[in-house]
Amino acid sequence: MIERRQVPLTEEMRELLVASITEAVRAELESFGVPLEVHRDHHEFIKKELENTALRQQRNERVKTSVLGWLVITVLGGIGTVAYQLFTTLKEHWK
Repeated sequence: MIERRQVPLTEEMRELLVASITEAVRAELESFGVPLEVHRDHHEFIKKELENTALRQQRNERVKTSVLGWLVITVLGGIGTVAYQLFTTLKEHWK
């Protein structure tokens, strides 16, 4: 088995590695016919769509919570109305 040792990267080596990888990715994208600016625009669009989706989900949760709250209030109001009508009717019949 081959023993592997990790060599610590100096800042200069790290910058060179990042530049090399960036250039290789850029060249690969351009070989597919996707210019760098278009690629950046795609990333920006995807980022905005993810943000919009998150905002939509938050809004939907707030609406759902609000609707459920009003449903509970309506049901309690209905129960109260039925109870009032029942007591009023019983009071009239027991006279």
